Amino acid sequence: MNSMTRTLIYVVVAVVTLTLAIWNGMPSAEMNVNVAANVGEKFFPEFTDPTEATGVRVIVFDDETAVIKPFEVSRVGNEWRIPSHYDYPADGAEQLSKTASSLVGVERGAVAGESELDFARLGVVDPLADDKDSLKGRGDRLTLTKGDTALVDLIIGNKVPDKTDQYYVRKPDDKITYITNLKIDLTTKFGDWIEPDLLIIEPASLRELEIHDHSVDVLNGRILAGSDVILTRASDSDPWTMAGLDPAKEELKSSEVNAMVTALDGLKIIGVRPKPEGLRGDLRMTGDVTPSRSTQRELNSRGYYLVPTEDRGLELYSNEGELSALTNSGVKYVLRFGDLFTGDEFDIEVGSAQSEDEEETEEPSKPADESGSKKSRYLFVSVQFDPDAIGAIPTKPVPPAESETEASPEPADGDAAESETETAEITDDKQAAYEAALKQYERDLEEHKKQLEDARKLVDQLNDRFADWYYVIDAASFDRLNKGRADLVEEKAPAEEPAPETSTETKPEMPAPVNSTPVPEETTSTPAPAGTSTKPEMPAPTEATPAPAATTSTPAMPAPATTSTPPPVSTSETTPPAESTSTPAPATTSSQ
Repeated sequence: MNSMTRTLIYVVVAVVTLTLAIWNGMPSAEMNVNVAANVGEKFFPEFTDPTEATGVRVIVFDDETAVIKPFEVSRVGNEWRIPSHYDYPADGAEQLSKTASSLVGVERGAVAGESELDFARLGVVDPLADDKDSLKGRGDRLTLTKGDTALVDLIIGNKVPDKTDQYYVRKPDDKITYITNLKIDLTTKFGDWIEPDLLIIEPASLRELEIHDHSVDVLNGRILAGSDVILTRASDSDPWTMAGLDPAKEELKSSEVNAMVTALDGLKIIGVRPKPEGLRGDLRMTGDVTPSRSTQRELNSRGYYLVPTEDRGLELYSNEGELSALTNSGVKYVLRFGDLFTGDEFDIEVGSAQSEDEEETEEPSKPADESGSKKSRYLFVSVQFDPDAIGAIPTKPVPPAESETEASPEPADGDAAESETETAEITDDKQAAYEAALKQYERDLEEHKKQLEDARKLVDQLNDRFADWYYVIDAASFDRLNKGRADLVEEKAPAEEPAPETSTETKPEMPAPVNSTPVPEETTSTPAPAGTSTKPEMPAPTEATPAPAATTSTPAMPAPATTSTPPPVSTSETTPPAESTSTPAPATTSSQ
């Protein structure tokens, strides 16, 4: 066999091998009758009861970052948890029931591929595969479990082009990929499986807000005090007031305070992190636990510092200060905000997949405008109980004295029986009023005790809820709560000066002319009042008419006995004012 013949044989073998390889990698449902025989059968015919499911697990592979992103919900005993998110409590029963119901009776459709060579093209490579050379084409793995047993286990690949609700699907241990109709009722969003309302607070119940704008002196391990703001109100219908406000020059921006109340009510959990070991619910370290350097680095990178206390302990503080909110039931929420960070949904919910031992900061810095990224902040929450917010303990009424009349003087014998009856009636009335007040006191005391007991139970429940985790919230929520005195107070507008009055308003009203208003009871026959500068009017020569008593301050003289009065001795017009009286001079002829 010459070299030419050998070369031709090699070429033919290569062509045949290549042809077989290409043929083996092509969709071949129509060419393989044995494979097509399974079309129409259920993937898991034994799974018929969705209530059997006690857990669901979804594994997603991020092609861009080559990071596996798991999401898992399972029931342990009577509790639902999210193992993929630090075993955070879940409201999983209803959600899992919907998911399980949508997976009952899933059938195989047409065959799309028969070998591993089809996996990448169809997007059904197992996301948990160890092969680092096949990072492309990985699908999502969905597993429905009953304890440790898999009820459903599928790898879901690409969506079939131009088809509704159809996907390339295969079982993890099967090389054949099918086109399957899927309409799965499943969400892997963390907030959809939990109670997202962080504080579960009623805005109308808030009675006090305290803002402490302190910072941490890291080098000296102490708190640097800043400005404090205290806002209070007596009831939900009363306006908010600020301590230290100068009402003559300043006024509170009610709209800003109301916006803070709304933001507190709207705080939502969008991510969780486990608390460091030894950090108690009151954010103090237990005495027998010393935080590691990696723990302190992790906290510092998120804006938190462990500061020595007077009792030689350690307490966690934030560089962003502190906000507390007190309700009328005595529940006091203490919020300590951490630093800002940017990340995608998975980074926000559970943090980076990188090991905490290897990371300086959990979330690497990313551009703010990166697709899918958003700004968030860390938040520690603790709860305290303030019994003074419920009100003072009811005061017990004082019983009436046994006898309040013993010191009174004894009544006369005739009044003794009546006095004893009245005393008995008064005593009975006072005793009845006391007994009624005592019953009301007992009711009020019982109600007060119940309020204290309920408040303590609520505080314990909330501390249990916040015990093991701290949270991630949307950065915009922090911005609505991060207020200082300058944000809440404005200068009061100066009082408006009265507008200048018009000439008709400022011109004093002139008195009417003297001759325009008649003098009451003044006639030509009545002499002018004494002391006037006018001439006294002379009486008529034929009659003697005494002046009316009401027109003079000098008592009228009795009329003379005679009926005729001679004219006065002198008719001079220069009669002195002292001689001008309202009584005519007596006649001189009466002495003749």
